[in-house]
Amino acid sequence: MTITLTDVQETAVSTPYSSFLLGPAGSGKTTALRHRLLRLLQSGEPAYTLLVLVAEPDHQQPYLDFIHQSGLGPYADLKITTYIEMAREMVLLFWPLVARPAGFTRPYQPPTFLSYDLAQLMMWRIVMPMIGEGAFANLRLRPQQIVSQILDTLNRAAFNALTLEEALARQRDTWVGEPERLLHLEDAARAARAFRRQCLESSLLDLSLIVEVFDTQLVRHAEFQRYFSERYRHMLIDNVEEQTPAGQNFVQHLLPVVQTAVIAYDAGGGYKRFMAADPLGANKFRRLCSLTLAFTQPFTVPETMMHLANVVENHLLHTTHPMAQAEAMILAVVNGRYRRDMVFNLMPLLHQLIHETAVLPGEIAIITPYLDGALRYTLTQALRQYKLPAYFLRRRSSPREEPRIRVWLTWLALAHPQWQRYPATYDVAEALALSIHALDPARAHLLASRLYAPEQGRLLPVADLPAQFATRVGAEMLALVEELRLWLEAHNGRFTLDAFLYTLFAQLLSQPRFQPTPDLAGAAVCDWLVRAARRLRQSAPAMGLTTPAEVGRTFIEGIYNGLVTARPPELGEPPDLDGIMISTIYGYLLSGRPVRVQVWLETAATGWWDIPNQPLSNAFILAQSRPPDQPWSTEEEFHIRHQLLSRIIRGLAVRCRDGVILANSELDRRGQRQDGILWRALQPVMPKRRQGIGD
Repeated sequence: MTITLTDVQETAVSTPYSSFLLGPAGSGKTTALRHRLLRLLQSGEPAYTLLVLVAEPDHQQPYLDFIHQSGLGPYADLKITTYIEMAREMVLLFWPLVARPAGFTRPYQPPTFLSYDLAQLMMWRIVMPMIGEGAFANLRLRPQQIVSQILDTLNRAAFNALTLEEALARQRDTWVGEPERLLHLEDAARAARAFRRQCLESSLLDLSLIVEVFDTQLVRHAEFQRYFSERYRHMLIDNVEEQTPAGQNFVQHLLPVVQTAVIAYDAGGGYKRFMAADPLGANKFRRLCSLTLAFTQPFTVPETMMHLANVVENHLLHTTHPMAQAEAMILAVVNGRYRRDMVFNLMPLLHQLIHETAVLPGEIAIITPYLDGALRYTLTQALRQYKLPAYFLRRRSSPREEPRIRVWLTWLALAHPQWQRYPATYDVAEALALSIHALDPARAHLLASRLYAPEQGRLLPVADLPAQFATRVGAEMLALVEELRLWLEAHNGRFTLDAFLYTLFAQLLSQPRFQPTPDLAGAAVCDWLVRAARRLRQSAPAMGLTTPAEVGRTFIEGIYNGLVTARPPELGEPPDLDGIMISTIYGYLLSGRPVRVQVWLETAATGWWDIPNQPLSNAFILAQSRPPDQPWSTEEEFHIRHQLLSRIIRGLAVRCRDGVILANSELDRRGQRQDGILWRALQPVMPKRRQGIGD
């Protein structure tokens, strides 16, 4: 499809100067960047010389799709990447140049990269002994939260171009609350230092060290700038407001060595502030570029949606923006006493939208401040009942919450009793029921209670089952249980961790006698677990894991203790990307996808206004632009909450064309009455008609 560019887009595409594209989301900046990329390639510029920097890995594919659909010739050398991917690649390439000055004990040893899950496992091995000795006493956080927040401190320090000691000092010096928190911060500092020390001694590169080494040792290095100037002639930077100070340093230092750069800035963006995004700092590119182009014409949003955003901003920040047409953008209000009532009351409206007003399912997004397991289940059941296609946009998850992953860990532990990680009887019953298609939970529980010896961590032979119980279960089911038991015993110690998991699925659990139809969920779990296990096995020596038992126990315990993954497996049927999108707030905003109708779920929940409870790692204190010794106050926290909620609503508004449905439950998941600040802010424009669209 041919697109007619506006005058300002055409200027951005063809300018020979470095330019700064400024405008709200949906005003055509990314379209201009894509067309500029195409124009450069069409003019004969080698793909090898072009660098496109995007804010999210998911944003890479649309650029590739656009170039592919243009019918252009080969472009395999085209570099479309994120700052983190670029930093990782360059640190590896220039490792001999930077390892010694960066402080690594053995610079001649090649680095081992720690993915986020491996960094959690290593930090876990540091934190748990400390907790056993009394550290973090009276801190109301789960151990996994302690682990993740200490890693957050390390990462945010690097992203903000702070040393670890500077970051730790900021957290300590700005605290004015109860003295006990200072003890917790000191415990966290000890763990962070121990983690960093182990990384430097073993040539381990976690995210924080990748960024720190790249930012402090490489970007300013003359050899790197010479390499970069010979390799890249043109840069295109999308969503620079989502870049951290370190990412912005990278762009700034290399602006003088490229022929042209086009930098796009979403006014009102900066949703990754929790990961150290610095939208204010990104304004400097306006003066560093030769040309500023204002993108003021919205393509995806009517002015009336801006009025709705103005309602919230006026309430929170005491502004006086126009809001006369805001009420027209609230299509309906759905209520319910409980969350289940709210969800099932919402479904007829979505059905009506799709079947009576010609809104496609893919043009609807359900947006919620949190997406716990209970809400996910309720939404799934309700959508299925009304035959509405949908998919969940998940950025992170805890694998232990997925039953099928628990199943695989149970069989892994039972196959290796020498690891002394014995599952509970309930886990074995769950594993039997999900592994053998025709085995119902009641009979699976009966079998587990009779055939599992928890003190030994092994299954007993089916022959040991009393005759009356064997009759209740059935000979066919017993044969499969015995086959599974014998397979686990036969494969004890025969394979590496990842090879065992793969073979378990390929040779046994995927076979028709266990799963008569193709087991898509099992395949997804197998793929995720195998990749995670392989990363751990390959990194184990550098992490101090010297035996297969240590590797296996660490893998199982890490997942059970709440390890978080950024790329969760897709379970069940493949997601229908043409269906209704269901997402958390920030997941939706970072996806960048505009829709016709949004559903703001749990509108009265405080989650819209909350910021993460992170007593060990305050993202706002660690911001590079914040005065380092200014005490953290309640007034500052409330101002940030108001500012973030206003920015959230404006970001949602510029990605919505037809209007929003407000869906709310009187009671939250804990049974507490809800009256959040977003709900109160919207009261002046709340329509009298509470439910129904166009009636």
